[in-house]
Amino acid sequence: MRQWFTMKAADDKSAEIVIYDEIGKSFWNEEAVSAKSFLDDLNALGDVDTITLRINSPGGDIFDGVAIHNAIKNHKAKVTAHVDGIAASAASYIAMAADRIVMPANAFMLIHGASGFVFGNADDMRETAADLDRVDKSITATYVARSKSTTAKIKAIMKEDRLMDAAEAKDLGLADEVTKEVKMAATFSMRLLPKPAAERLLAETGAGQGPPLPSGAAPGEPGEHTPAPPAPPVEEPTTPEPVRAVKVVDLGAAKTEGIEEHKAYVSQVTDLCTLASAPERVGSYVRASTPIEQVRKELLDMRAQAAVLTQHPVVPKVSPAETWGKITDKLNSRVKTKGV
Repeated sequence: MRQWFTMKAADDKSAEIVIYDEIGKSFWNEEAVSAKSFLDDLNALGDVDTITLRINSPGGDIFDGVAIHNAIKNHKAKVTAHVDGIAASAASYIAMAADRIVMPANAFMLIHGASGFVFGNADDMRETAADLDRVDKSITATYVARSKSTTAKIKAIMKEDRLMDAAEAKDLGLADEVTKEVKMAATFSMRLLPKPAAERLLAETGAGQGPPLPSGAAPGEPGEHTPAPPAPPVEEPTTPEPVRAVKVVDLGAAKTEGIEEHKAYVSQVTDLCTLASAPERVGSYVRASTPIEQVRKELLDMRAQAAVLTQHPVVPKVSPAETWGKITDKLNSRVKTKGV
């Protein structure tokens, strides 16, 4: 399982949480631990008073992000979030749960609305759009409350997909302190980031100065490549973070791959439901992203239950006319007998 966070207690009163990857599961990272694992580990920390939350993440599953945000927000410990590289999308929402947010001068934050894709009919599309509207309303309110800004201004920034540096985030009220620059590198795929944001982050981390992109990746677009040569010596923080290799993928190819995988998933669900004579279940399975094995098991259980029910003897229904006819015949028979 892909572990996108680490968590450990420094002593009886303090702990550190590190989120340095894409949050939760996706079509590209199905084998990942869930938010439940995060919440279980958080509870296992015990009665700590302070938590240091370190973030360098492009975001991920918004529902996992909401669950983690609420868990951190409701924890009794004082939480200080350090944006070590970037806190984008769901990662920025998690950062909003901290009591204090600290960003190095060359760190970034990106806030935007929830997104997703769905395969289905018009009703499926409308239901998904309504779900996204509800999510956006909730996360927008959180950003507004943290920034003390207007809803209109926050909505405009979210729609713009602006990659804010530390100074911009602090000016907006989404960060509390800006510290000196540190060496920074991404260790995750940037397919979740809007293209302009991914390109700017690549340029800022120095990845754009590395070896040429592989064939098939157009200039200026993210692609797979090796780390850039070591940068000239710079002033290090007191406790420098290790610089790790940059690994990114082509955004267009990743999106295409995800759509094709989703189509294949929907096709499998449709075939299974059709074979089980339960086509009405396709929509609910797809909306819930129910794993194929679970779909297959539920449909087999349903068919087995139906088979058991059909094994019981069926009592034939008798119409009222037939019933009264039998009663009349009996009465007539009695009358004739008495007459003889």
